[in-house]
Parts: sequence; structure tokens; C-alpha cells
Amino acid sequence: MAQVEPKYQQVVDWVKESIQGGRLKSGEKLMSEKELSEKFGLSRQTIRHATGELAAEGLVTRVRGSGTYIGRPRETVREERHMSIAVVSTFYESYIFPSTLKGIERILSKNGYSMQVSFTDNKNLREEAILRNLLEKDNIDGLIVEPTKSSLPNPNIRYYQELKDRGIPIIFFNALYDDLDVPCVRIDDTRVAKKAAELLIAAGHRKIAGIFKADDGQGRYRYEGYMRALLDSGIHVDEKCVVWIDTTDYRDLSQVEDYLFRRIGDSTAVLSYNDEVAYQLIELALKRGLSVPEDLSVVGIDDSYLAGVSRVPFTSFPHPKDLLGRKVAENLLEMIRDPGFDGNYLFDSEAVLRDSVLNRSMEE
Repeated sequence: MAQVEPKYQQVVDWVKESIQGGRLKSGEKLMSEKELSEKFGLSRQTIRHATGELAAEGLVTRVRGSGTYIGRPRETVREERHMSIAVVSTFYESYIFPSTLKGIERILSKNGYSMQVSFTDNKNLREEAILRNLLEKDNIDGLIVEPTKSSLPNPNIRYYQELKDRGIPIIFFNALYDDLDVPCVRIDDTRVAKKAAELLIAAGHRKIAGIFKADDGQGRYRYEGYMRALLDSGIHVDEKCVVWIDTTDYRDLSQVEDYLFRRIGDSTAVLSYNDEVAYQLIELALKRGLSVPEDLSVVGIDDSYLAGVSRVPFTSFPHPKDLLGRKVAENLLEMIRDPGFDGNYLFDSEAVLRDSVLNRSMEE
């Protein structure tokens, strides 16, 4: 006895044939349940069963409050304008963020937009609360974000995706989430760290330690630049001299002082994740009776005020700060005007030389 085909299958077959024939294209909205019910003479429950089967196969996406789309829904352009942009940053007290936020505010204000600012303190739960609040209020035209712990798997990706599905443009600054297709404006961390390591190599250093932040994407990129420079120069990479710290360690390196200097060992130079790390490292080295740069050369990244006020002013690579803030705001506004605009941008940087690097090549 022949098996009776379930009623919903004719809807599934029709959608598949329409996709294969080019009559339904990726991103297009499928007919509503009511329209499909009338077309096939089936109940809406049966239609819902059919779209559920199609969704399970990855052929359609059902978006609550919007409808069912072929593949992924297209980025929609929100017609309503609230003239308000949400800005989410990790911290506010650091030397980078005040200037960056001022740069963002300057461009938004110039274009008639207000700015809603929130801080995550680099905590996922805080980020989740902020995103849920934005979704609930639904009163923004765009979102500028510095990701939280960007090198680690993020539990809040679904909230970003829901904002995108609502047609709200999102742009990151300083770092990005690999799981999310969102543009980012940042310093070219890999390239700049490579230059920093090359500066030490050019000064005759061959045993170069590196201190990198483990829970932020910038740390991963800067480690990559450090490794490239050493490998390109034929220098043996001693992984013992690579130190990974997290947000807690980073705020007070004295907590891990013995571990830090045990890992640095007999290295003659250190590439520091940023100026905060370089400043603390120099203070700890001097406390231990080491001389900077004679015993230990140090290079930072950001060229903040710390580089100049350190007991040994140190060489560093400037972070664009205000320029980065302006650029990320300009790119977001362009994305609002043109959803197809590519908002990605990388800044380069050149060293500001100070007294923290000993030229060992002159001793040879």
C-alpha cells in the first residue's frame, strides 16, 4: 500500500523548486502564512509545519514579528528615525576611551544625533543587560560597540543578530567578534606590534619577551605581529617568554610580579601589550633593582600620557583615539545612509622614541 504524502510536503516541495528555479532568491520574504494557506488550501498550522521543516534544513529563516525569509533575511533599512545612536564601551576611566568617546560625540552631534553611552566594564553579563535594554526600548538608529572580552566565545551574539535583523546598523571599534559579520574600526594591531618587535630587533635584541592580554582580541593580534617579526628575522621563539594576562591581572601586575619576571627570565627586551602594562612593568623592574633600559628595554603601544610620565619615559606607538572615534561615527552614519557601505577601517602607527630601548647592536 502506497504511503500517503503529508499535506505540508507540497509546500516544502514548492519552496525548494522555486529556490532552484530562481523564482525565490536569498533574502527575499516568503508569502505570509495566510497567503500560503489560501494558495494551497491548507490550514495555517500545516503551513507553519512546512516552514518549520524548511527552517530545520536551513532553507528559510523565521524572524519573530517580521516573517519568513529565504536563507538569511536581507539587511533592512529602517525608515523611522530616532536621531539617537547607542555607544557601548568597555571602560571609561582609561586614557583611550575619553578621547575616543569625544570623537564619536563630535561627529554625531554635528550630524544631529544624540548619543546614549553605556559601559560593560568588560563583563558579559553587563553587556547582555545593555543589549536587552536596547532591544526592549527599540529607540536607536545605530549601535557603536567596543566588544567585551573579544577573544573569547561571546554568549550575547544572538542579541546583536536580533538588532541586525531589525535593520539597526552595528559597527565595532578597537576589536570585533569573529562570529559576527560586523565591520570594525581599529588600529592595525598585528602590523603595529610587528613594527614594535622589529624596532627591538633592529636595536640588537634577540631575546625578546612579550606580554599580551588573553581575553581581548587586540592581544591575539599583537601576539601575531610579535611572532611574525621574530620568525621573519630568524629569531628562535621561546614560548616561555610569552606571558598572557587577563583583565584582572592587567589592572595590577604586582599580583603576578614573581610569575611575570620568572617568565621574562633573561630576556633583554619586552614588547608590552599597551602603555598601562609597560608603565607597571617598568615600575616593578626598578623595584627589583633592574635598570631600564640597560637590563631590560621596554616598548609600549598607545603613546598615552603614561609613556611620558614614567620614571623611564618609554617608546610607544600612538593609538588614534579621537581620530578613531570620529572615523567609527562617520562610518556608522554612512552605513545608515547606505546599508551596503563597508565600514571597516584600519589605522597605522609609527613609533614615538623615548629612553626605554638600549641599542645593543652598538655594543657588538
